[in-house]
Amino acid sequence: MASRPPHRLARLAPLGAALLVGLSAAPASAQGYLTAAPAPAANPVTKDKALLGKMLFWDEQLSSDGSIACGTCHIPGAGGSDPRIGAGSIHPGPDGIRGTGDDIVGSPGVVPTNAFGHLEPRGSLGLATQITSRHSPSFLTAAWFDELLWDGRADGKFRDPLSGQVVILSGAALETQSLGPIVSDVEMADRGRGWSEVLERLKRVRPLALASDLPPPIERALGVFDSYPKLFQRAFGSTEITPVRIAFALASYQRSLVPDATPFDDFMRGDQAAMTAQQIRGMNLFDSTAICAVCHSPPLFANGDYHSVALRPSSEDPGRYSVTGDPLDLGRFKTPSLRNVALRGRYFHNGTNTIPTLRDSVAIYNGGGGFDNLDPVIGVIDMSPAEIDDITAYLEALTDPRVEFELPPFDRPRLRSERSTPNPEPTGVGGLAGHLGREPRVVVTAAPFVAADRFRLAAVDVRPGAFAALRTRLRAPGGYTAPGGALALSGLLRPAPVITSDDGRGGGYATTVMPIRPEGAMRGVSFDAQWLVRDPAAVGGIARSEIVRVTVE
Repeated sequence: MASRPPHRLARLAPLGAALLVGLSAAPASAQGYLTAAPAPAANPVTKDKALLGKMLFWDEQLSSDGSIACGTCHIPGAGGSDPRIGAGSIHPGPDGIRGTGDDIVGSPGVVPTNAFGHLEPRGSLGLATQITSRHSPSFLTAAWFDELLWDGRADGKFRDPLSGQVVILSGAALETQSLGPIVSDVEMADRGRGWSEVLERLKRVRPLALASDLPPPIERALGVFDSYPKLFQRAFGSTEITPVRIAFALASYQRSLVPDATPFDDFMRGDQAAMTAQQIRGMNLFDSTAICAVCHSPPLFANGDYHSVALRPSSEDPGRYSVTGDPLDLGRFKTPSLRNVALRGRYFHNGTNTIPTLRDSVAIYNGGGGFDNLDPVIGVIDMSPAEIDDITAYLEALTDPRVEFELPPFDRPRLRSERSTPNPEPTGVGGLAGHLGREPRVVVTAAPFVAADRFRLAAVDVRPGAFAALRTRLRAPGGYTAPGGALALSGLLRPAPVITSDDGRGGGYATTVMPIRPEGAMRGVSFDAQWLVRDPAAVGGIARSEIVRVTVE
């Protein structure tokens, strides 16, 4: 690199001596490798606590509707982020219109519902599944940061959400962040969900009942401790389930994950063959001429600070400014760790579709995104195409193969949402169009699992203000014989008729809620369901949805 013009270093002068000191202090050879994550004294990591946290992290029953686990948006094989990048992950952005420049690749969450579990239109997404307005960051290195989330609003002071009392004064960003999604009506919850509902659910359900392919340590533990109260007894000494204990367990699980088996780490431990010649060139560029290490400092490959790449106008998302109120923070977002970045399908806080590859994400630093408040560090970067290739190759050396192939400790259960056959399962028969020439459409707003207090099916694309009913027919032979079962089965198969509501967009919608009792004998009960809606536009005056097949899990 000595033969290249010295213009880059000359352009660094306006940044001041501090930046130059940072450059000179960051050679890769002096960085070492990733060590164990720090933990606050009030929540030391234990094996039992971390295993409980792993179960909670991957249990979809922790959500109101049984469709979302913490891990749904944080898959190890996707670099700890969300691999769902199709049309269903596109948030329309501030303008509320899909297909425009401010669209965001977010994470699909829950269908919008009110406090009673009934479908409820919300914002620009209407009745569609809610989508987060930022791309999910990786959870794999979250344990090393003092602040979490793209704007850093989850800080190290952890409070009990029930009492408001401070439980941990500092170093507990993981605990602070872990509880938010569980009661968020975008991510995992019905609107207005309270902690009492969460805790009661965990007392009743069979841990990971909706998951399959359980890792052996989880399978062995559940063979002895087959309920969450028993698992909390094992981890904390009593069966009491509280939000604080949930946070402690989730944080302990994440602190037990150290993605330090990368080619870079092996190289730093002395294996000179661990990285290719191109990756070594990229490492040297990363640490010096390209000045990437100013913000992405090894071995974490992040500095815990906030910067603006100016990908979009700060008026669309103020970033860190929303927390600090400091105008200098407009458009600044937390620097993510680059460990396992090559496994992620999208990059930056908005998961932008205009930067679909890892190489593209490197190239954008030549001048930044072109909008306001560009960080001055980025403004001086000037890489050649060959240098971009070398740095991209180096970033690929930050992939831990255990993460990529989801091997211990990064192994996990298979989620219900990952199954190839949905439940309820569409049959493709029975539909009859009515209002606006459409067939009523069944929307699943909760999973049918044992102890699902809010299993429900909704209808959309129907006539507003119409009388509607969900017709059901039992399919499983032998019936249901648990104590009180006849009444429970009657309630399950005879939902009350409803009057459809107006969605404000020319259509109507309705929801029926059918609680499923916690008896294990309910598991495997199967029935067909079909919406019938009074509608003069339908042949015979009754519009019908297709029949869906429901099996209690």
